[in-house]
Amino acid sequence: VKCLCRRKMSDREERKRSDQSPLEDEDHEVRDRHSDDRDKSRSGRHSAEGKRKKRERSESPSSSSSSSSSSDSDSGSESSSSSEDRSRSRKKHKKDDKKKKDKKDKSDKKSSKKDRESPREDQCPRLIPRSLGSDKMIKATYEAKAALDSNAKVPPVTVAVTLTNTGDFALQPVSLNVTTSMNVRLTSPPNELQLLGPGSSAEIRMELVVASVGKPHKVKCSIKYEATGEGAPAAPMTVPCEMLLPCSSFLVARAMTHDEFNALIGSNSTPHKSSAVIEAGGRSFKHSLHLLATLLNLRVVHSMDGAACLYAISVLGHHVAVLAKAKGGSMVSVDMRCSDEALCQQLCNEVSGLPLFIAQ
Repeated sequence: VKCLCRRKMSDREERKRSDQSPLEDEDHEVRDRHSDDRDKSRSGRHSAEGKRKKRERSESPSSSSSSSSSSDSDSGSESSSSSEDRSRSRKKHKKDDKKKKDKKDKSDKKSSKKDRESPREDQCPRLIPRSLGSDKMIKATYEAKAALDSNAKVPPVTVAVTLTNTGDFALQPVSLNVTTSMNVRLTSPPNELQLLGPGSSAEIRMELVVASVGKPHKVKCSIKYEATGEGAPAAPMTVPCEMLLPCSSFLVARAMTHDEFNALIGSNSTPHKSSAVIEAGGRSFKHSLHLLATLLNLRVVHSMDGAACLYAISVLGHHVAVLAKAKGGSMVSVDMRCSDEALCQQLCNEVSGLPLFIAQ
């Protein structure tokens, strides 16, 4: 009985299994299909992602190259534009600098032309020395003025002679011989130069006393020298000269107040009058006044705009009072009053010849 029961139970179980197996198989098949679909979809997704990544990898160099090329082109365009801007700015600056330079050159030319036409205000004009004599090897000039610090009854006239060696040989010795007369006496003879080299200059001085001041005095003199060196003349050389002492060299500048000057010209001490005109030549009144005072050895007593009064006394005691006034057309009038008529006229003649002695 137990065996039969067991068989029946086993049969039933087998039937149940047989009944359930098709369903389970179907379920398993469905499950397998779903898993296959999932695997396929996953593999498809993976393959799509792989393809997309491959495309991105393949496209990334080109995009980077394109971006780099675009950036390079942008930077190149920017650099080219900046270089063009810089070149344009440089050209503009060059043009501006050239314009400024041209304007400056024009202004400099105008100023130099004005300076040539008229002397500068800060440059005081000067007088050139008088010529004494010259030859191929030596040149002599001189300046004559009355001594200011002399205690003599008749102050001497100091003559400074400048000797210049214009040749190629050394000169030794060099001496100046003066011939005196009744009107001119030599109180201090000139010294002798032991050596005067080529291109060098030296000064010798002497003092003369004159007997009258109403006319210029001519003094005869001569320069003697010997040239040394290979090819130099064997014999001593002599240059004859003539020294002219103008009447202005007999005047001594003296200080005087304005009231004393007015009293002098108002008295009978200066009865003789004379006048002259100075051509200023574009110079200021101040410069013309300086030239007048230097030429005649005068002292400025009083000066104001366009007018001045000057004074000097001769070595023989003659008064010389001068009134200078600026006139239109670059002219300066000179009115002179003196104690001696001849002296007054000679001084006015010197004033008229002033332009001949102005250094250019």
